[in-house]
Amino acid sequence: MPEPADTGRRIKELRVSAGMTQHELAGSDVSASYISLVERGKRLPSGRALKILAARLGVGTADISGVVERPESTGRVRRRDLVGRLVAARRRWEGGDPEGALREFRSLVGTEPVGRPDDVYTESQLAIAEILGALGRADEGAAVLLRMLDALAPVPRAEARLRGLIALADLLEAAGRVQDGLRYALTGSLEAAGAQAPAGAFHSWYLLDALTRCAYWSGCAHWALEAGTGPQECPADGVLPGPRAGIALHRALDLWDRGETDRAAGLLAETARRVTPAAGFRLWEAVNGRYALLLLDRGEPAAARSIVERGLVVASVAREADFPLWLRTAEAVCAESAGDRDRVWVLGEQLSALPDSGRCHEKAAALSEIAAACARLGDRERAAGHFRYSAELFRRAQAYRHADRARERLAGLYEMRN
Repeated sequence: MPEPADTGRRIKELRVSAGMTQHELAGSDVSASYISLVERGKRLPSGRALKILAARLGVGTADISGVVERPESTGRVRRRDLVGRLVAARRRWEGGDPEGALREFRSLVGTEPVGRPDDVYTESQLAIAEILGALGRADEGAAVLLRMLDALAPVPRAEARLRGLIALADLLEAAGRVQDGLRYALTGSLEAAGAQAPAGAFHSWYLLDALTRCAYWSGCAHWALEAGTGPQECPADGVLPGPRAGIALHRALDLWDRGETDRAAGLLAETARRVTPAAGFRLWEAVNGRYALLLLDRGEPAAARSIVERGLVVASVAREADFPLWLRTAEAVCAESAGDRDRVWVLGEQLSALPDSGRCHEKAAALSEIAAACARLGDRERAAGHFRYSAELFRRAQAYRHADRARERLAGLYEMRN
C-alpha cells in the first residue's frame, strides 16, 4: 500500500510541473483544502479521487501511487503538454491578456484531433466563447458554442453539451439577449431532466442559476420554479456558492415584484448574510444593493445606508468596478430619503452615461429605481426621462414585460401631471 507522504509528494511534483495551482487541480470534484491535505501526506486519496487527479494531471494512477513504475506513453506525454498549455492560456487571460489567451486557446482547438483529449478541446472552446463575450463580441462567442453543440448529440451524461448550453445561456444573457438565453437554458434543463443519468450537482446548480436568471428577466420566473429547487437543499449555514446566491437573488426579486415583500426580504437578508465577494463581485454587489433598496422600500433607511456604506468601501478596496451599479443605485435612493436632491441627480446622470452594451436590462432596472426616486422628489420631468430610457433598454434586452412595467409607470407620471 502506498505511503500518504510519498503519494502527496508525487502529486505536488506533477501539479507544479504542469503549472497548476491547488484550486485548478481540485476543479469541481474535490476541494483545494483536500488537495492540500493530500500533498502534505495527511490524507491518502481514495480510488475515485486518485483517478480524478490522475486525469487532470495527464498521468496514470500508478504514476501517483507509485505501485507500478513504467515509461510514459506518447499519448500521456502529449496530454500533459496540452493540459499545460491549457493552464498557461487561462493564466494569460486572468493576467489581463485576453487577446493573447484567445490565440493560445484557438491554437489548442486547432491541434491534430487524433489523440487529442476531448476535455482539452471542450475547455478551450468554452474559454474562447467566454473571452469573446467579455470583449463585447458575443455573436462570435455564440457561433463558437453553436458549432460545438451541433457536434454533440443530446445523449445521457453528455456533460460537454450541457456545459455548452449553460455557457451559451450565460453569454446571451450577459449580452442583453435574455429570451435567447432562456431558450438554451430551458433546452439544457429539459435534456438534463430527460437523461437516463442526471447531471451532476455541480452543473445542475449552474444550469438552474442560468435558467432562473433568464426566466426572471424574460418575465416568466415561474418556468425556473417548475424546473425544481436544485440537486439538493442548501446547507443551513456557511458561505453560499455563486450559483445558489444567484438563484436566491432572482427568486427574491420575483417575490418582490409580486408584492410578497416580507418573503423577499427574508430571502435577500439570508443571501446577503452568506454570500461573499469571492462568489463574484458583480453578484455580491447586486445582492447587497438590492437588499438595501428593499430595506428602503420597507422604511428602514438607516439599515440600508449601513449596507451601502460598507459595500462601497469593499468596492473601493476590490477595485472591481468604477460604478458598482446596485450599490450606487441604492446610494441614490438613500440620498432621496434624506432629501439630497443633488446627489440623486448626479448619480442618475452617471448611471445614464454608462455603456448600453452588456447587461442593459440591469441598467434599465437601476434606472427605474432612480426614476422613482426623482418622482418622489417631485422632479417628474427627470423621472419621465429615466423611465423612458429604462423602457427602451428593457425592450432591447428582450425583457418585454419589464419594459411594459416601465411604460406603465411613465404613463402614471403623465396622468399625475394632467
